[in-house]
Amino acid sequence: MDILFNLPNFISSVFSITTVLIIISGVLLGILLGALPGFGSAQSLAILFPLTFVMSTSDSLIFLLAVYSAAEYGGSIPAILIKTPGTPANAISILDGYTMAQKGEPKRALQVSLVSGVFGGLTSTIIFIISGTTLAYFGLKFGPGEMFALGIFGLSIIGTFFGKNIAKGFFATGLGMLLATVGTSGFGGMRFVFDKAFLMDGIPLVVIVIGLLACPEAFKLLVDSKNEKKIKNKISFKKIDKGFQLSFIKRLLPTWIRCSLLGTLIGAIPGAGAAIGSMIAYTQEKKWSKLTNKFGTGIDEGIAAPETANNAVVAGTLIPTLALGIPGSGAAAILIGLMISKGVVPGPFLFVDEKDLISLIFGGLIVTNLFLLFIGFFATNLFSKVTSISKKRLGCFVMVLIIIGTYSYSNYGAHVIMSLILGFMAYIFIKVNIPAIPIVLGFVMSPIIEENLNRALTIHNGDLTQVMFRPITLTILFLALVTIIYGIKTKR
Repeated sequence: MDILFNLPNFISSVFSITTVLIIISGVLLGILLGALPGFGSAQSLAILFPLTFVMSTSDSLIFLLAVYSAAEYGGSIPAILIKTPGTPANAISILDGYTMAQKGEPKRALQVSLVSGVFGGLTSTIIFIISGTTLAYFGLKFGPGEMFALGIFGLSIIGTFFGKNIAKGFFATGLGMLLATVGTSGFGGMRFVFDKAFLMDGIPLVVIVIGLLACPEAFKLLVDSKNEKKIKNKISFKKIDKGFQLSFIKRLLPTWIRCSLLGTLIGAIPGAGAAIGSMIAYTQEKKWSKLTNKFGTGIDEGIAAPETANNAVVAGTLIPTLALGIPGSGAAAILIGLMISKGVVPGPFLFVDEKDLISLIFGGLIVTNLFLLFIGFFATNLFSKVTSISKKRLGCFVMVLIIIGTYSYSNYGAHVIMSLILGFMAYIFIKVNIPAIPIVLGFVMSPIIEENLNRALTIHNGDLTQVMFRPITLTILFLALVTIIYGIKTKR
């Protein structure tokens, strides 16, 4: 509980000049990238991942968390203004957001989305502080064998619930694990290097992240630019549109509370994600509300429900990510990868060995949401202009960032080529409905699983039965089996 008691001190330390500038930069870049149609939070983190090379562990985590939170809000801008969601999670916001904008109140729609998202983010952060700490202390009872089983359980969830087809989900997860085996083995020796010097150190995480998440979006933008049509019905901000009013708070508060809890809960389930969270929040709020028949006609509740849940998912996703080391989404996998690259291992021991870092994350999330509220209110008109950028220009710009970011990792041209090859492969996979995110998750989880298995076997003198048949390990492996069977039955 020391983390909770020290939280006020760490919130104040977040307000150092350097950290404030990092948070502001993260929020600005997150909103801008989130506002690009089709560019989700995972893609935003992927494209900005190289910037973390020159940052400390705490600053880089706070920066990416700021981008993550802001990108979820940014996706609502094109959804409301041009009926094109920036992220899949913002698709449901079109129903009431775009309708309200068409009625001449785009500013109100955007600001209701902003305030709702910030409320969801702050509420879920508080829940994360309590539940994450509690879950981590329970997880301290886990040894290497239990952490190995937990990793297998995580893979079972990833393979089962990411994507529409369970076979393709597990294929993608297995491919990610295979890519992670390239280079030096944890058990000694070299694997799959084919006498190539650039493979001896393995495939860098930055290559995987940029290649599989950012590159396909750049290719898609360039291909789609051929069929791009200009948007004729641009929405203007009129003087009669007063935006968000304080009188809205009393009416929207029940919606915010319900959807914050729903979003946090759904975010804590690996594989669920913000898109499912916002969809469930909207449908449930429609049932609970007294204005059921008015949903879809441009009411505040229809915007508040999905956007509250959408941002609540961010902190919810961090619960299994930091406390157990199981990434709940593609963005969470990038955060885990960042921590590992900085020498920090996610999991229950993180809350004991890195108390200062955890407290800074908690404080950073709170401060990030406050800056998001401030920046969003005063820069709504500016961010809306991003939606008018042509796909051709946007695709070229993203491709340039990909090449520069990948090359800057170690000034090695082979990494750029590897990213582009992986990006083309991921683009083809998208066409045949093979999801790219499980590949990234499998790549990140594989070394953690292998390392814990290696430790467990060392402790038990190579006896695999002693590793597998411990009570907690056996229970977790059983849950993994149940998860796979459930996925097979429900996705037939």
